[in-house]
Amino acid sequence: MFIVACDDGDILTVDLDFEGNLERCDNFEEYHLIYDTREDPSESLILILPKNNANNALFTTPTPVGEPVTIDISSTNARFLFRTYNRNLSDSELCDIVPPYDLSIADNYEAFDGQIQITVTVVDDDNDGVPAEFEGLAGEPYEDGIYWDSLDTDQDGLPDYIDKDDDNDNVLTIDEIDNTDGDDDPTTNPLNTDGDLVLGGDELPDYLDSDDDGDNIPTYLEDVDGDQNPRDLSNYVVDEFGSDIFRYLYNHEDYLDTYPDPGKRVTTYTRTVTTSITIVGIDLEILRTTIIDFGTLTTTLEVTPSIFLD
Repeated sequence: MFIVACDDGDILTVDLDFEGNLERCDNFEEYHLIYDTREDPSESLILILPKNNANNALFTTPTPVGEPVTIDISSTNARFLFRTYNRNLSDSELCDIVPPYDLSIADNYEAFDGQIQITVTVVDDDNDGVPAEFEGLAGEPYEDGIYWDSLDTDQDGLPDYIDKDDDNDNVLTIDEIDNTDGDDDPTTNPLNTDGDLVLGGDELPDYLDSDDDGDNIPTYLEDVDGDQNPRDLSNYVVDEFGSDIFRYLYNHEDYLDTYPDPGKRVTTYTRTVTTSITIVGIDLEILRTTIIDFGTLTTTLEVTPSIFLD
């Protein structure tokens, strides 16, 4: 985007055609530094936000639909700068606590008016091989962005779409599905070791079955060494055909032992946070304009659900 501005009667052409793929420095103790850079000429756009609970949430928690966060530009609320340099910037040099000795700022222009508008969206996924649309996603997201009204097969307080172990049997969902047909829908080609059915005659697939072999011993109690993994080598047995098989998948009178409760696995889910930033009514020394699309910042978080932390 080229913007023509006036500076004491002179006509200036300011090129703000940056890519809009923002990066963030999180290593400064007192503030977040969000930036976009380009080469030839070497320039940057920088947004500085103080670290506090409200601003920290802009990289973790969604904003209400249609209600972006608005922050006034000032020396204490938010600073927006346009800078030029004596040479091209390398990756993350703006995040260095001590600037490189050979890097200097040629021009520094800071806004003294305007607003920052920030919209935050999130996508949560347990990366278990089952897309959320097939895991009972329902309702509207709550303030934290989670669809708490969705299906929760094991009733552990964590909806299936962000639960890596939907039936709470210590065997991860991704190890209990068959996607050889490539449609990402485990209901069309379900693994159902014991062939059991639920009310209505539908199959109860292994990833939703807490007793996969139907021997009346919960899968998580068929764990010989108690390491919360019924699929490790200690849990192999030999079936009537001489083949190795996991104990929890083999309903046989010789393998009906129940082992001590090992507890349940602690799992995480991935939260992808998109922070979109627009600058409104900016007033720099060399530039006045109505709106600048600063760009988007993507933050990926590994989240441990609070149910595992209590």
